[in-house]
Amino acid sequence: MRSRTHSPAPRVTRALALALALVAAAAGAHPAAATAPVLAAAVAADSARGPLQFAPHPGEDDRDDPGAGSDFEGTGRDEWLRARFGDPLLTDPEEWRASAQGFGASSPRLDYNRVDRLRLGLGYQIQPAQPMVPRVGARLEFAFDRKRVLYGLQIEQPLARSGRLAVGASLVRGTDHSELQQVDDLESSIALLFGRQDYRDYFEREGMGAYVAWRVPDFSTVGLYLRRDTYRSLPLNSRTRSWFARDRALRDNPAIDEGEVHAAALRLERAAHRSDRTRAGVYHWIELERAGDRLGGDFTYARILADVRSVVRLSPATTLALRALGGHTFDGALPFQKQFVVGGVDGLRAHAFGEFRGDQVLLAQAEYQLDVWPLRGSAVHGGLCAIAFIDAGRAWFDRAGRYDLGRQRLAADGGVGIGLSDNRLRVYFARDLQESDAHFLVSVRLQRPF
Repeated sequence: MRSRTHSPAPRVTRALALALALVAAAAGAHPAAATAPVLAAAVAADSARGPLQFAPHPGEDDRDDPGAGSDFEGTGRDEWLRARFGDPLLTDPEEWRASAQGFGASSPRLDYNRVDRLRLGLGYQIQPAQPMVPRVGARLEFAFDRKRVLYGLQIEQPLARSGRLAVGASLVRGTDHSELQQVDDLESSIALLFGRQDYRDYFEREGMGAYVAWRVPDFSTVGLYLRRDTYRSLPLNSRTRSWFARDRALRDNPAIDEGEVHAAALRLERAAHRSDRTRAGVYHWIELERAGDRLGGDFTYARILADVRSVVRLSPATTLALRALGGHTFDGALPFQKQFVVGGVDGLRAHAFGEFRGDQVLLAQAEYQLDVWPLRGSAVHGGLCAIAFIDAGRAWFDRAGRYDLGRQRLAADGGVGIGLSDNRLRVYFARDLQESDAHFLVSVRLQRPF
């Protein structure tokens, strides 16, 4: 079964609907008139963000990926496997071609958070069909409360007609957050707007970089990156408004270690989706990063972070999703913004947001899904599903640079949930499995947590 082609028009409509809600919140409007359309837009939104990667030109067959372009029946394209790492200025070419967007396309960008309040902008991509023509991705945003212009530009030049080898450069200034806080702009905005909760901590990153990347058949996209970035703290905006839970105190936005990071990184990334010939989809993202020493800058460290995910179709009605994440600091001290953080809706769902922080991290997650009630409609595909899950892990400090897992007491959470089979709305009931008197913590998600 071929993957469905999605028109960009519905995404634009949903984004505009959310923009109206955010403007109303910033102006202090009452929610009654706008709550229903905004929630409808949120449930229907496509919340996946594509990583920075490229693929062979469509003129070449895809022998290296035997399942490419052919999804396992009834599963869709495992959108969640495209983890939210990197700066999404360029969509993967295969995804671009599948969406039939042609030469270029624009997309609205908006976010409502507790430092910028309303941030509004526009993104644009140029992706020619010719194999040796550069690809360009750009965005321009304005953070209204900070009165700050934010921007991003990425240019990628193929070096071979197959598209397997490319070089690129980027220039960016934007509001950023930890790579382990993977709630996207849309979901984070709605959580703050309706629940007065922000699932990310923010800082400003401004800098430039260059890279060379090689897509190795049947293995990974291997990239070598050089970056020079300046990091700045962003204070909490106490005037941030929400429609509900107005008496709930906003979390402070912690200060970071300000300064310049000059880093080199080796990155491996690949997403192999399920097909009619393979029941499992696999995604891996591994990055080895070195900063300081001969590279200069204000910080010296070496760390590795690896995230491996898989979804397995056990039967036509059951799916098992798995994730293993690990991080280790070999040398030096990580600046605050580079430390590993777990806890909250992304992982350890019965624990507080960011409860565990350190220069070492381990996280394992498993989620079993059973389709229980088929639904048919223009907005819902697949129906309702029942979910059982478990999370285990923690982050910790070890200044000696040892991955001393044996001395750590891992946190363990488990629970159940219910959601839509297309992953666009999920309700989780999570409990700390190591506390006998622990209560269930309820969370609502518009995408899979991993």
